[in-house]
Amino acid sequence: MPVTHTPVLVEETVEALVVKPNGTFFDATFGGGGHTRCLLDKLDAKAQLLVADRDPSAIEGAKSLALEDERVKVVHGRFSDAKKLAHENEFQVFDGILMDLGLSSTQLDEAERGFSFLRDGPLDMRMDPTAGFTASEWLNRVSVGELTTVFKRYGEERNSRPIAQAIVAARPLETTFQLVDVISRASRKVDSRKHVATRVFQAIRIHINDEINELRKGLRQVFDLLGVNARLAVISFHSFEHQVVRRQFSEWSKDPIPRRAPVRGKHTGPFKVVVRERRPSRAEIESNIRARSAKLQVVERVR
Repeated sequence: MPVTHTPVLVEETVEALVVKPNGTFFDATFGGGGHTRCLLDKLDAKAQLLVADRDPSAIEGAKSLALEDERVKVVHGRFSDAKKLAHENEFQVFDGILMDLGLSSTQLDEAERGFSFLRDGPLDMRMDPTAGFTASEWLNRVSVGELTTVFKRYGEERNSRPIAQAIVAARPLETTFQLVDVISRASRKVDSRKHVATRVFQAIRIHINDEINELRKGLRQVFDLLGVNARLAVISFHSFEHQVVRRQFSEWSKDPIPRRAPVRGKHTGPFKVVVRERRPSRAEIESNIRARSAKLQVVERVR
């Protein structure tokens, strides 16, 4: 049975992003294609849309869409290589860029990808299964100290050290359910609102895919790809991502001249914040629980 992907904050994102319906756009994280399809519905016949993803299975879906719609061009790659991907496909600047940092439902629901603690499968968790090391390879070789640091930093896990110690004692670990069992037995303080393995699985995924550095690099890359009056929309899903995006947007939009400097006139950064922090409605969260932690932030280039 095919997996149905439900995009998060889709109407709010597209409404904020599409200021120029006949322009050029870049969906840097195609995923399940939900935002892409909604974008296409809002764009004119002369618009162009480049879509990218680091996940080869997502790219296969994007290629199918491109066969249906000639406005779509597809490229496999990371948004940390955004300028290279754009220029190789004959795009210099865009009128709108989207970065959706969440996992797609397809990735979560396919047990063999190893992203979900609700399905038993190999501990992989790579966004691109053709590159890098798997979650099991990392878990089975690193120290208690490194595990503890990652669980605290990227998962805000209160039981980080006991879980790290239990993992080392139980090695080798090869499947998601083996890891869930270790986490369950080692956890002393449990958040009743979340599955006991939520934070650890999130932390491992972020670490092995280098997601925070990818995000920082990606934001710097798209800076030069946005024309005047163009917009960048980012959907993030946990506090570390929220902070990285918020700080970068703040840096881009702040006045570069100190307040007490003896100058007159209006001085601003190259961007202005359009959407500071938009969360899903209660109705969206009730219909799609995976939307509960999402935040939309949007900036527009003004010079």
